[in-house]
Amino acid sequence: MKKEKRKCVRYGGLCMNQCVWKILIKKSMEIRKNIFCLLTLAMVIGLGTLVMGAQRQKDAEVYYECVAIQSGDTLWEIAQKYKTEDQKIEHMICEIMRINGMRSENIKSGESLIVPIIK
Repeated sequence: MKKEKRKCVRYGGLCMNQCVWKILIKKSMEIRKNIFCLLTLAMVIGLGTLVMGAQRQKDAEVYYECVAIQSGDTLWEIAQKYKTEDQKIEHMICEIMRINGMRSENIKSGESLIVPIIK
């Protein structure tokens, strides 16, 4: 059996198959470069957003107030009373629980809670 030689169409001194591969590799490199640039841009924007958000939170001063729990008070009502306008009540409840070392939302009259007040 004789092996058939593939006929290679010449294009600029290169076999057509080699030329196609060079074009594909070049395009692949361009695509990778574009993807890398987009990912880098996304990371820079993301980090900038985080930094700006962290700076905005540093501007607020936090004070703490000791609140005596009365009969019928709930943690929800206390959090609602002391939270800021842009703060979610759920976050305020979690913050009160964290500061006071609470494991549940149950509170009893006669006890005291330390409540953060952001100004």
